Amino acid sequence: MANFDYAQARLTAAKIISKFGAPGEFYLDGDGGYDDFGDPLPSQPNTEYTGTVSPLLGYKAHEIDGEQIQSTDSFVFFRSDTVPEIGSTSMLNGEVYRVVNVKRLDSVGGINVYAKLQLRR
Repeated sequence: MANFDYAQARLTAAKIISKFGAPGEFYLDGDGGYDDFGDPLPSQPNTEYTGTVSPLLGYKAHEIDGEQIQSTDSFVFFRSDTVPEIGSTSMLNGEVYRVVNVKRLDSVGGINVYAKLQLRR
């Protein structure tokens, strides 16, 4: 059985995302918010994630369950050295989207091939 070349897969993913995507940013507001018990959380510095983002893509009808994936959700592939956290926001096509789920494809050795970000308006 041949070994899968994750480094090559990372380069291929970067090439495809760069070809069809554009530079993009996601921002995570540092306002602390509240924990599950309603207690205030301490503020953190704002975080900016810069990379290459694919065009908005839609989910297939059979993937939409109305709970985890809603009919108005979209997703993008994001290529960067750091992956945006859930709650990060970005302006895409003139609308603000919030990251509600992050799926990463990483090798056992820690090579991040790409991140798939589920977005909601």
